Amino acid sequence: MGYAIDRRQWIKTSAMALAGLMTAPRLDVFPQQTDDIIMLHNNESPFGISPKAGSAITDTLDRSNRYPHEDYPQLIDLIAKQENVPPDHIILGAGSTDVMVTLIHLVQNRGELLVGDPTYFDFIYYANMAGCTLNRVPLNSDFEHDLEGMKKQISPRTGMIYICNPNNPTGSITPKNRLKLFCEHASKRALVVVDEAYHEYVEDQDYASMIDLAKQKTDIVVTRTFSKIFGLAGLRIGYGIALPETIEKLNRLSRNFAPISWLSLQAAIASYRDRAFIRAIKEKNREMRQYLYQELEALGFTCVPSHTNFVLFQIGQDARDLADKLEKRKILVRPFVFHGRQWIRVSCGTKGELQAFLFALKTIMV
Repeated sequence: MGYAIDRRQWIKTSAMALAGLMTAPRLDVFPQQTDDIIMLHNNESPFGISPKAGSAITDTLDRSNRYPHEDYPQLIDLIAKQENVPPDHIILGAGSTDVMVTLIHLVQNRGELLVGDPTYFDFIYYANMAGCTLNRVPLNSDFEHDLEGMKKQISPRTGMIYICNPNNPTGSITPKNRLKLFCEHASKRALVVVDEAYHEYVEDQDYASMIDLAKQKTDIVVTRTFSKIFGLAGLRIGYGIALPETIEKLNRLSRNFAPISWLSLQAAIASYRDRAFIRAIKEKNREMRQYLYQELEALGFTCVPSHTNFVLFQIGQDARDLADKLEKRKILVRPFVFHGRQWIRVSCGTKGELQAFLFALKTIMV
């Protein structure tokens, strides 16, 4: 079985504890910090939204009394131009998870779902909720998807193959050439979904998006989100790219004719156009990620090389227990157990947030 700590239960227990945390004294943390809760558990951007997105929200607030769907083509056309795909290859959703859930329902009666282990826990959660059978293939020793192992597991019962690249919670990438060959082969036998939520952070030359394949192959879908580098997690907006026949199937299954609110749409349009802001966030994230590496490794921890806005590191004690101790100090991180080892995933926060986290970690580990 994959990571042993259930994400939904973790959220539930953490949420119940937040009310107490709001009034509890901060214990043993970096002395320059305030009493705010430090949220390093959801891979959100700590650097806010583009000022242009903020202006777009306030400037168009008076249109919120109207349904937004007729204006969706504004954002779709921007994405289509940037990614060099026709507009009819794009579907919007309330976050990329919304698109993935629709994909799950599209194939839930077609058989098993083939996934890496570990991988994005919300996908696993919603697949389980839909009653799907999951066939898990452990990542290899480099934390890449074991594509040969997955290929061997494809059978007539396989309805969907899910690849998260870069992967969550490891932050690792699966090399582009091997992934492309795998997708070309696998898509002849099942629907292949490539989740690229962290695409904008990647700088490694061994990585590439699979959008070019999604433009050519009927059974390949690429999903993206505005929740990460764009900083719009709270506004819930994402999209999928696939051939028109697949997009049409998804539209028929959609439970909401207008899943993206007017304000979310305007913020996404402004954010997508603000390339200077995105470059600045990418640079700041790189700086904070490198700082985390250096400090964690100086403390003796082993980090998985990350191409995202979080770092996963191995610990020599119970991960949930350590996360609970940090939570008592108003610092939220994510614990995992997989491949027989204990792990903590920490998002790349601001410098002050990371200093507070590291100070608390040192205090606990003494």
